Amino acid sequence: MAHHNTSFDPNAENFTFGGRLKTLSIVFMLIGVLGMIWAYASSAEGTHHARFWTNILTNAYYFNGIAIVAMMMISAHTIGYGAWQTIIKRLFEAFGIYTWVTLVFFLFIIAGIFLDWHGLYHHWVHPATGDTIVGDKQAFLNPMTYTIGVLLFFLGWIGIGAYMRKHSLDEDGATNSIEHYQKSKYIAAAYLVLFGISSSVFSWWAVMSTDPHWYSTLFGWYNFASYMCGMLSMMILVISYLKYKGHLRNVTENHLHSIGTYLFGFSVFWTYLWFSQFMLIWYGNIPEDTMYYVKRFRVPLFKVLFFVNLFFNFVFPFLFLMKRKAKRSLLTAGFASCVLICSHFLDFYLMVTPEPSAPVEHHDAAAKEHHASNNNASVLLASNETHNETGHAATNPAHGNVSDANHHKGEHKTNGTHEEGLVLTHASFGLIEVFIFLGFFGSFLFVVLTRLSKNRLVPINHPLLEESLRNQI
Repeated sequence: MAHHNTSFDPNAENFTFGGRLKTLSIVFMLIGVLGMIWAYASSAEGTHHARFWTNILTNAYYFNGIAIVAMMMISAHTIGYGAWQTIIKRLFEAFGIYTWVTLVFFLFIIAGIFLDWHGLYHHWVHPATGDTIVGDKQAFLNPMTYTIGVLLFFLGWIGIGAYMRKHSLDEDGATNSIEHYQKSKYIAAAYLVLFGISSSVFSWWAVMSTDPHWYSTLFGWYNFASYMCGMLSMMILVISYLKYKGHLRNVTENHLHSIGTYLFGFSVFWTYLWFSQFMLIWYGNIPEDTMYYVKRFRVPLFKVLFFVNLFFNFVFPFLFLMKRKAKRSLLTAGFASCVLICSHFLDFYLMVTPEPSAPVEHHDAAAKEHHASNNNASVLLASNETHNETGHAATNPAHGNVSDANHHKGEHKTNGTHEEGLVLTHASFGLIEVFIFLGFFGSFLFVVLTRLSKNRLVPINHPLLEESLRNQI
């Protein structure tokens, strides 16, 4: 890693995207398409292709979070005169471009709501009769409100992000002058307001509403912390690649230290929110809340991943990145980033997957169980309440009789678990999830690095660039 050096060669920052990484990113995208086809084709009958749709939502939501939180970082440092990040400012801006890709996937999800292609939001799209908890939220949880809200958020993220990038070009000496920098503060402030509102509300709509009986007042912050860890990890990987290719020569271990400190801090912040959410729900012991964790603990797959998630998102970064030296090494920080990108994907997988992957026959029974106020969480999930005296599962009137004979006999095969013949989940975690994640990861790299090749990697006319070059920690 290069040490402090204020000499700067603008021509060295003209980046061309090509070679093996471009080929690899395209291969990853093709693998992702294969994973989607596999997930759709292998879905069991009556599942509304849950594995396909949950993977689409998980990945689109995760990488969209990385994109919008990168623009938030630019905005926060613009208002706070944070000069250290000026030399890598273009990277944050390029991350924000990916919202165009995730918009396409969310339009696909929205179309699926209206055409009844999936069961991601089954409870509030087809509310059970007498389900007052969902009924009370119908003004907020309905397809039209969801559609309008999501489109407005994307309009803001894309529109404001485009304006910020437009005023970050180097085509003339006036661009990025002090005058432009002062004007950029207003748009940065607008983006922070938008982000503060949209990041939380979007998390409620896109993820928390997959189980509308449950809610957490910490959910938006919890998602924000996970966004940040994923985005900072991705930033370290991109910087590592660009330095390997001979660019960003003036990005030193001091800049890397700043990013590593953020990554360490937000890993601890994520854990604080994770524990606060878990502890308050456990202590309160309110059935509508405890259901969220009970459903994850009753399926061996989710229970194991629950603790794996905690280990790799807290214990690992806490011990691995605590030392100063670890934050200042591209090799060490790069390894930690690879682990954290994957482990925070796992975090979102656990948020999204359980409810849409539950057999649709159980949804109405689960809604009734939520209203059994005198029962504790274990009773709320008792399998006896979802079967009649012949042992057959109740069907969901919103979707009709989707169970085949084998399902009624408890012979449906999943990677979940059975209890008295009851299939608790259609979810799995295997090559399909890996393939689709690689597809999104490859497309993210392709979009970001293509954008970076359109202009200099460093904003040479930025008034705070000189201070960024002298960054010392």
